[in-house]
Amino acid sequence: MKRIFLHSSEAGMAAQIFAIKNLVKNKSISLDFSILDDAKLLIQEPSSPLTKNHELLICGFDRLDKDISSKFIDKASSMKIPSLGILDSWKGIDRFFKKGKLSRKLTDYLLVPDDSCKKYLEKRGFEKKIFVFEDFAKTYFVDKLSRNTTFVNESKKKAKLRENNKIALILSEPIISSKGTRSLIDLIEKQYKNKAEFFFDELIPKSFTKIFRFHPKEKIKRSFFTKNDLTIFEALSIADLVIGLSSTPLFYAAGGGKKIISLENCLTEWKPEQSNIPTEIWESVKDRLKCDFTEKNQNIINIDNLFKIHESISINN
Repeated sequence: MKRIFLHSSEAGMAAQIFAIKNLVKNKSISLDFSILDDAKLLIQEPSSPLTKNHELLICGFDRLDKDISSKFIDKASSMKIPSLGILDSWKGIDRFFKKGKLSRKLTDYLLVPDDSCKKYLEKRGFEKKIFVFEDFAKTYFVDKLSRNTTFVNESKKKAKLRENNKIALILSEPIISSKGTRSLIDLIEKQYKNKAEFFFDELIPKSFTKIFRFHPKEKIKRSFFTKNDLTIFEALSIADLVIGLSSTPLFYAAGGGKKIISLENCLTEWKPEQSNIPTEIWESVKDRLKCDFTEKNQNIINIDNLFKIHESISINN
């Protein structure tokens, strides 16, 4: 039996590992885990040590200030275990570099989300073997969950919402500012000089129940309706409408056929680098976020209500 070791400390890579775990059907493969910090919000698995019995290390790339990944890469190398790194998103691609120079341990092979990432790294002298991969988390959500009515209904029950509730899922995200890491909520309130709740009340029809989803790195000091007991996959599955800026789950929602609203046009002061995405990459991927949400005008006259107009109009007006 093949033994594979998977490590993650962050939410994005945790989504990939969660999907790998659920997509693998080969019973001759045994998975062992090292799940730390924010990754624990999605995956609850006991931690195991990396040993000579493992045939492959799969890991994400932690932030440089903690970089637990490098310790596993070093250990795998010393035991002659091949290593495979996954860059789960365009976000954070610059974490490989410091002052323009490569600044961290790399795996033997690297998987990236698309050709724009591959070209970006190759232009900067990446010499490791880079492959574009089919996003496992997106595949898991789009193919296995988004059209699974049983999963959707169970998720709504878990959220204690009625089946006929229309859900608008608002995906917040960390934003880099001159004052450190802030929230998308802060960016909205700075630009519109009003509480974010009012902004979303204007944007989203009243017929929707609004659920907010915050990234672990955001420090939110006031109360929002969140449903934090749901995994990101469960939250996406129950949403009829998904609103966000550049978060990876927003791309999952678009790929899964959800109606979406991208906030880029609303936030004229935002720059992609504030979300850890180089502008050249953002320009090549943002068209995937097709804003296709329209709310049907309930007051429009059609053949069904043509002969009922007089019932709502006073003859004296």
